[in-house]
Amino acid sequence: MAAFSRLKRVLEQRCWSVPELHRRIRGTGQQINLKSLYRLTDAEQAVERLDLRVAGAICQVCEVPLSDWIVFEAQQEPECLHTLSREQQARLDVLMAQHNKGALTPPEHRELELLVRETEELMLANARSVAKQVQQSGHINCAVCPQVIELTVAGTAQFR
Repeated sequence: MAAFSRLKRVLEQRCWSVPELHRRIRGTGQQINLKSLYRLTDAEQAVERLDLRVAGAICQVCEVPLSDWIVFEAQQEPECLHTLSREQQARLDVLMAQHNKGALTPPEHRELELLVRETEELMLANARSVAKQVQQSGHINCAVCPQVIELTVAGTAQFR
């Protein structure tokens, strides 16, 4: 469960911009950081901390209760990272070792190319998944992080 801001929707209903909200808050004698207001207009970013002074000023100026613009929703689970099957990884290891010795047959070389291509596609999909998670939450889930490092190091070591 995470908190999300719907301040952008509240401002759109009033035809106000963030600078207009900031101006109105300052008109009440309160000093609020403009960047804090901009951060609260991102509906996709979970609100990890909320300064109650800022929340109170928004509620006062917009004449809305906190529950109108802060909502609690279940967060999506991060996507699992994908890897080759154990059999595919074992075969890739064998083929790469043979390739390093210069002992690959043409059919084995094609098989190696296909496995390398599949591995690259998996790594790209994993990178996109992690980038999406970082964009949405601002950090990488610690449960996923070791896999990312392992895949990156393994991929770099194997494909250089």
